[in-house]
Amino acid sequence: MLDGRRVLIVEDEALVALELTEIVTASNAHAVGPARTNREALALIDLEAIDVAILDLNLADGEATPTAECLIAKGVPVLICTGGVLPRAMRLMWPDLPMLRKPLNPDRLVEALGALCAEPVGEGRG
Repeated sequence: MLDGRRVLIVEDEALVALELTEIVTASNAHAVGPARTNREALALIDLEAIDVAILDLNLADGEATPTAECLIAKGVPVLICTGGVLPRAMRLMWPDLPMLRKPLNPDRLVEALGALCAEPVGEGRG
C-alpha cells in the first residue's frame, strides 16, 4: 500500500516520532525526518521529494500551520495526527483535512496514508 512512498514525519515527541518511523518503514515506505519543528519540516520539504506527510499539530516551535500550508500548496497530501482538535483557522481553510487521533492504531495509520497516496493530486484536500 505504501511501497516506496516517501512519508514526511513531523512530530516533536521523540517516542511518537520513533513509533511513526517504525510503522512507515514496516510498510515498505521511506521515512523522511522526523522533523520536530516547522523550521526543520520546511527545510526537509525543500530538500526531499515527499509523497505524503504525517503532521502533528503542536510542534516544538508552535502550531504546524506553516508546514501544512507549504505541503498543501505543493499538492502533498497531509494526514493530521494529534491528541487535540484541529484549530478553527485550519478547519476553515481545509475543511476536508483528514485527521487521526492519538494514540494511533498502526493499521488505521497505514490505511489512511495509503488512501491519501491513491487520490489524484488536488482531490479531497481542500
